[in-house]
Amino acid sequence: MTLRNALPALVLALMMAPWSASHAAKYDVLELPAVPSELATKSMIFAIHQFNGRYFAVGHHGHILFSDDGGDSWTQAEVPVRSTLLDIHCPTKELCWAVGHEAVILHSSDGGETWVKQFDGIRYGQEGKVLYEKMAAEDPNNPIFPYLVEEMDFAISQGADKPLFRVNFLDGKRGYAVGAYGIVLNTLDSGETWTPRLETIENDSFYHVFDFSPLPGVKKFFLAGEAGLFLVADISGAYDERHAKRVHSVPWEGSFFTSSDTPSGAIVVGGLRGRMFRTENVGETWTVVEKPDTSSIVDSIHLKNGKLIFVGIAGEILMSSDDGDSFEKLPIGTGGRIYAVAEGPPGTLFVGGPSGIHKLELPE
Repeated sequence: MTLRNALPALVLALMMAPWSASHAAKYDVLELPAVPSELATKSMIFAIHQFNGRYFAVGHHGHILFSDDGGDSWTQAEVPVRSTLLDIHCPTKELCWAVGHEAVILHSSDGGETWVKQFDGIRYGQEGKVLYEKMAAEDPNNPIFPYLVEEMDFAISQGADKPLFRVNFLDGKRGYAVGAYGIVLNTLDSGETWTPRLETIENDSFYHVFDFSPLPGVKKFFLAGEAGLFLVADISGAYDERHAKRVHSVPWEGSFFTSSDTPSGAIVVGGLRGRMFRTENVGETWTVVEKPDTSSIVDSIHLKNGKLIFVGIAGEILMSSDDGDSFEKLPIGTGGRIYAVAEGPPGTLFVGGPSGIHKLELPE
């Protein structure tokens, strides 16, 4: 049986309550639509983003909210599931995707106002097993495919009970979703089909993948995750058995939950126990980021003015003005936990957490 790794303490704190509740409900959350609620903006929020002039927030009970007036008012979208949602991405003004618990993938073709379900965790195990059994039959001397059939058997035994943490589209057709137990899904047809790609990444222990982002200016992307996992992959060519190569020079074995590029093209990653590192050469060498002591770092953004914002789960908001070499703590916050951050209208930030969406003024 493959090695199993428990979710880190942070992820348990963030998500086990809704995850366990959905499991107890025997996945009815995949069949029941989200309920309209006047309190949606004050409920648990896990991600906030802006795409094409519209702000989005996603969270508990299938809530997807959008705002066209800079966050002064929010509208709740029509969503066909009650799964907790963890991320959203809109590569065009019309096309959006959202992901979350039960490995659910949702799609909107009207700018995020109405949604349909494209994929879920039940299909992941069933379709993945068919795929890898076929690959094993076509290439019987390759030991990786029987190994992945075994992994799909494990996924089937778990039902839908697995979260997707991130979704990212390169354009309106090509996209990726990543999550727990090393899940990597890929689509080349706008989500008409989602295909497991476990054979393309160097993650034999199936560590959780928490973040995914294209690298600035090059046709590569990186993935960051559990146990110091940091992978770099080329998205310009054909797949091979180890398309995403693990970077083994990472100076830490704790989990990375968020990452951001810098104005110069460097990468800053943050994670468990407030640890942050920076690389200028896509992971060949690393430096420790200078920063005050904080809780675990859970989200980050690259502001339009070039500054970086990283946030800690206990409510700390950090800013860098020197390309990510160092960070200072800003004297702003909500007084409570923060799970998500986004750049708001000029001079503001949006943060999300257990008490919903908050707009904060940045210091002059």
